[in-house]
Amino acid sequence: MEKYKKTLTKRIYALTLVVLIAVALGVFDAFFATAEIKSSVIFSFQCGLTSACGLIALAFIARYKRALSDEKNIKLLFNKENDERMKAIKYKAGIPMLLVTSVLMIISAVIIGYFNVTAFYTLIAASLCQLVLSCIVKFVYIKRS
Repeated sequence: MEKYKKTLTKRIYALTLVVLIAVALGVFDAFFATAEIKSSVIFSFQCGLTSACGLIALAFIARYKRALSDEKNIKLLFNKENDERMKAIKYKAGIPMLLVTSVLMIISAVIIGYFNVTAFYTLIAASLCQLVLSCIVKFVYIKRS
């Protein structure tokens, strides 16, 4: 269990970095961005996405800190993460690979968006479709099993 505690601590540090990046982009948007940058759809999307990632990271930090405070919570979180049934369902839904490809598509959409807005919208729509279909498959397998 000590190894898992160290893993949770490393996750907290990584998520704290995500929160700091989100705060930094928010500060840049509020105080330093020019009107031209603020009017960009791509920059607005970046700010919204980064803010959402920051809030999600804060929720995970709170969850992990709460788990670290009690041995029972650590065991419950460890068992939940290592549940073989859920691992099989996620594997059938293609969770690890679809998540990676969707994130890469979103990153490429942000980069390409500065050159071609249509490609930006297309890549974002495709990545969202991938994620939604993966979630649907996952929920179907959860209800079926």
